[in-house]
Amino acid sequence: MPLYTVSHAAPLSLGQKEALAEAITQHHADRFKTPRWYINVIFTDSSAQTVFVGGRQRLVNHITARVRGGSTRSRETFNELCGEINSAWRRIVHPELSASELPPRELELAAIFITSELVAGMKVGFPVPAAGTEIEWAKKHFESFKERGALGDQDFVDYVEELKKKPEFEEEALTSD
Repeated sequence: MPLYTVSHAAPLSLGQKEALAEAITQHHADRFKTPRWYINVIFTDSSAQTVFVGGRQRLVNHITARVRGGSTRSRETFNELCGEINSAWRRIVHPELSASELPPRELELAAIFITSELVAGMKVGFPVPAAGTEIEWAKKHFESFKERGALGDQDFVDYVEELKKKPEFEEEALTSD
C-alpha cells in the first residue's frame, strides 16, 4: 500500500496538511486506479532535524513515497505523479507565488523520492495485492469488506461504495447485496 511521508520544515497548518493529503491521495488513486483507503500520508515536522544537502545544513521539505511497482507503472508515470504532487505543494504551501517565482527556501519542496517493491504486507488483516490486481483482490474479499463495513468501519463502508461505482468491478461480485 502506498506510504507517503511528508517531512516538512515549513510550518504547515492542519488545513494545509489535509489539502496535501487529499491531493496526494487523489493523484495516486486516479493515476493507478488504487482505492483511496490504501493510500497513507504521514506528516513529520523536520524543523528540528539536522539535514545536510550538498554538505550544507538546510531546512528542507521533502516527500518520500514507498509504492508498489508493476508492469503498468513506468518511470515516466511516476515522474508525472511527482509533477502533480509538486504542483499541489506550490498551490497549497505558497499560493501567492507564480510558477515562475522561486519560493523562499524554507517553503520550497526540495525533493520527491519514490521507491518501489513491496515484498509482502497486510492492511487491516488483508494481504496486500500485487500492483494491478486490486479489482480481482477486491472481488475475492468483497464479502469480508461488507462485513467490516457493517461492523462500523467507515473506511470499508466507503470502499464498498467506491467499488460499486467502478465499471471494472463486475456485477457478479455484487449479487449478494
